[in-house]
Amino acid sequence: MNLTNSNSPRVLIICDQDATAPIWGYIIREKGLIAIVETSIERAMQRPSEETPDLIVVDLNAIHAQRIELCKKIRSMSASPILLFLPYNNEQEILEAYQNGVDECVVKPISPAIFLAKILAWSKRSWSEPMKPRHTGRLRLDPSHRSALTKNKKEIKLTNLEFRLLHLLMSRPGFVFPAEEIIETIWGAQGDVILLKNVVYRLRKKIEEETNLKELIKTWPGGYSFIDD
Repeated sequence: MNLTNSNSPRVLIICDQDATAPIWGYIIREKGLIAIVETSIERAMQRPSEETPDLIVVDLNAIHAQRIELCKKIRSMSASPILLFLPYNNEQEILEAYQNGVDECVVKPISPAIFLAKILAWSKRSWSEPMKPRHTGRLRLDPSHRSALTKNKKEIKLTNLEFRLLHLLMSRPGFVFPAEEIIETIWGAQGDVILLKNVVYRLRKKIEEETNLKELIKTWPGGYSFIDD
């Protein structure tokens, strides 16, 4: 029975195979998860910033370099687990995938039963520690919609990474979080300072442009803090 609801984990499936993509989507929806199927690599490049997926599956017949480019792009926008399906067992390509932010490589062929087992396992891991709402004098974070609300009810839609970063900083207003701690909390081993700087820049720009709230996120030598005057 399909028990999908608005609070179900969201699985983004990037698959360029006309026969396979709808099957993956159907299997996931039958278990009550939300399946977002994208068949175009070009459109897939924008999907993680437009959607808020909790798990991302990449199953492409493209060349390896294109698969890696897509995974790197996804990782720069999202902290969600990435499952990369590969058409053959190539150790060098698998190592390269892990080095570029992939959480698990799956060598095909794979049965529908194993596919579903992996999806359910990763979706549970992704949702194992649900984030709590955060409230400060100027902002309120709403985990259910992955957004921030100002005092005058202005809603700011956030990407997965933007939300996780703001959620962390707002947990201790005024405290300077070291960059290394932020990277470990949000990305783990796949993160670096450049990724963090890019997310801080996008988040700060989005908040300032949409709300005119200035200097909510302050840069310090070696870290960042949320300022709630």
